Amino acid sequence: MININANRKDGKIVYLSVLGHANYDEKGKDIVCSAVSAVSVGGINALKNPKAFNLKVESGEVEISLVGKANEYDYQVLETMLIQLKSIAETNSKYVKVIEKGN
Repeated sequence: MININANRKDGKIVYLSVLGHANYDEKGKDIVCSAVSAVSVGGINALKNPKAFNLKVESGEVEISLVGKANEYDYQVLETMLIQLKSIAETNSKYVKVIEKGN
């Protein structure tokens, strides 16, 4: 199961983690893991000010934590990532779960 956690502060995403593997299919054929990975890594690559975040990318683990001052564009990137990850979870709820906290 892939667990996605998003924490908000003042309506902005300040933490986003993607942990685990979907186990939808065998390694190399797991389209759910591939979709989540593409959204996660693509989102990180789209950040204009990555130094505002502590970024961790490893096999089965992506963590994005705000540590500086992000710009509005980067907040929109995080929102877009979360929307895309929620869409994947909606159609693959057996393999992906999203939890949001904060205001």
